[in-house]
Amino acid sequence: MRICWGSNKINADWESLFQSYRRFVQPSHVVLEIGASVVERTREISRHCARVIGVELMPERKPADHGNIHYVLGNWEELTAVLEPESVDVAISSHVIEHVPDDLKALNELHRVLKPGGVAIINTPNRRRLTRRIVELFTGERKFPYWEHQREYIEADLQRLLESTAFKRYEIHPLVFGLHGGPVFCYMKTVPHCLRGMANYWEILLFKDPAAARPPEP
Repeated sequence: MRICWGSNKINADWESLFQSYRRFVQPSHVVLEIGASVVERTREISRHCARVIGVELMPERKPADHGNIHYVLGNWEELTAVLEPESVDVAISSHVIEHVPDDLKALNELHRVLKPGGVAIINTPNRRRLTRRIVELFTGERKFPYWEHQREYIEADLQRLLESTAFKRYEIHPLVFGLHGGPVFCYMKTVPHCLRGMANYWEILLFKDPAAARPPEP
C-alpha cells in the first residue's frame, strides 16, 4: 500500500510501463514513443537505447530534438506516413490510445512499423475503475467521447479490439487499485485477482511474431 500527497506522488502507471520497457529494450534498439510531449520521460527512455523517435500529433506539444531523440509530427493512425515499415524494435505509449479516433487502425499501423519480434507497451485507463464506479453511483455512467477521450476500456473491450488486430499474441495486466489522482494518493500497485475489474489502469503488451511477414498496405 502506498500513501502520499499529490505533491509527492509517484505515477505508478508510468513506473510500471518503464519497468516493462526495461525488460525488453536493448542498447542497440530503435524505440518509438507515441505521444512524446513529456520531455523528462522521453529522455529517461533514451538512456537505454540507441535512438528514440518521438511521434507527437500537435505542433505546439512537439519538443526540440535532443541527443539521440528525434521528434516528428505524426498521427498514430498513419504511422507509416512518417516511419518505415519494420523499423522499430520497441514502442511505448502512455495514455494515448483512448484519444485515438480509430484505435484498430492505429494498432495495425503499430504492427506495421514494428520489426519482427518487436514489442509494444501501452497503458490506458480502466473505464470501470473503483473511483469511477463510485462517482457514477451519483452521476450515471459517463458518455463518450468525453473531454479528449474517444473512449475508455474495460478488459473485454480490449480483448475484442486486440483479437481484431494483426497482433497474434498480447497480454493485458491490471495496474493500481485505489486513489491515484487528486490531493491524496492511496493505492496498491498490485491488483488482487478478485478486484481486477476495478483496477485503475490496463497495461498492454503486444508482441509481433518474429517470423511475421510484412502485412499488405491498407
